Amino acid sequence: MPGIDDMGVANADHGICGFTSTLYMVHKHRPALHAYLDRALGDQEGMRDTRLQAEIKTFLRMMQAKGAGRLLKEIQELTSSFPGYKQWRIESYIDRINKRQADADYSIAMPPRAVAEYVRTMWQMRAYIEDRDVPGDAILGLTRTGMANRWKNLAHYVFRDRNGRLYSWGEQFDDLAAVNAAKGRDYSVVHRIMLHG
Repeated sequence: MPGIDDMGVANADHGICGFTSTLYMVHKHRPALHAYLDRALGDQEGMRDTRLQAEIKTFLRMMQAKGAGRLLKEIQELTSSFPGYKQWRIESYIDRINKRQADADYSIAMPPRAVAEYVRTMWQMRAYIEDRDVPGDAILGLTRTGMANRWKNLAHYVFRDRNGRLYSWGEQFDDLAAVNAAKGRDYSVVHRIMLHG
């Protein structure tokens, strides 16, 4: 039976953690959407990747229509800072989705401001970026050794529930130490995207 872990399964193969961390948050905060999310991301029909690509493309197109050029440039800059993505561009990314060429890899990196905008625009939830460690549900931006970008060397996002449990890659972890042990990383928190109310 589909459930919250299905929100992040695709992130195990694709760098889309800004989107999947948001889906975990939506699943926790919008019980009325559980059936919809479970159907869309439970992959009973083998359509999870297609649906996620459509979601990402819709967000990018909405930002273009809104005239959010600076935000889109930041997404492009951060994505191209990851190894193997130096030539990554938004228009070619959308074109690959349109031609169904993104199935093998539809990774996209989202700066904190873009994740907060995605939460607000696509899910109508009041998101804000917080520097302090504040209790409660949050999307945590993590850094690790070897990263280099102007967003405090942002490398990954996870969802943290109000009890401190972390969600990513379709898995759950007791804390960041458990994530680091399981993934062989040295992640630490550099950004927090919280919800008002």
